[in-house]
Amino acid sequence: MPLGLLGPPGAMPSCHAEGASPRCDRGAGSRRACTGLAGRGHYIGMGLLQQFRCPSGLMGRFAGTAMVATNTPLVRAVTAAVGAADGEHILDIGFGPGVSLLLFARAAPAAVLAGIDPSPVMLRMARRRTARLAGKPDLRQGTAAALPWPDGAFDAVCATNSVQLWQPLPASLGEARRVLRPGGRLALGVHERAVLPAGGTAGRHFDEILVPALQAAGFADINARYQPTRGGQALVCTAHHP
Repeated sequence: MPLGLLGPPGAMPSCHAEGASPRCDRGAGSRRACTGLAGRGHYIGMGLLQQFRCPSGLMGRFAGTAMVATNTPLVRAVTAAVGAADGEHILDIGFGPGVSLLLFARAAPAAVLAGIDPSPVMLRMARRRTARLAGKPDLRQGTAAALPWPDGAFDAVCATNSVQLWQPLPASLGEARRVLRPGGRLALGVHERAVLPAGGTAGRHFDEILVPALQAAGFADINARYQPTRGGQALVCTAHHP
């Protein structure tokens, strides 16, 4: 869920980028470049934007709390699209503060949950949120570009406000397909205001990028639709591993 929560346009690297540091360090150079009152304000604004891409530190915890408040309606839509059943193995890529994991556990208490997120702050928040679940989710730090699970490990894979940050997108979608069993389900949600790796927001035409990429990755039965959600419109896309 999480990464790429809603935010203003900007241009900072994403933790989902191939080879990016999972700690999201911005470097001293960017701090030195922001001098004076206006520069400091610009740096603070850009720092907040970075938190929506890959939360870290104290600001990251605030971003995680904001994600719970803002993203939950779309997370509900994505988890409903998955249609979890008891006994299924489900992977959430970019689980953020862990709201989706609770929703899956309530819908299918005997489902086996797993997740991966590049932010150590989100990993800690999600582990705390799911600490009382009978079956502890297998939560790991990492990115969609290199999923640490074997082929065909999952019945369903999902992501909310995360896929628009996956880099490289084709290879990451290929990884999602690899860990799905044949016939497995994919459900993706992207808010129109979800931030992109190079700045700007996903808008209402992200399906024009995502659907061809899913086709190229070998997914079938692709369905993409926009629907109203908190703060605007969101793309909800489903597909199957043939």
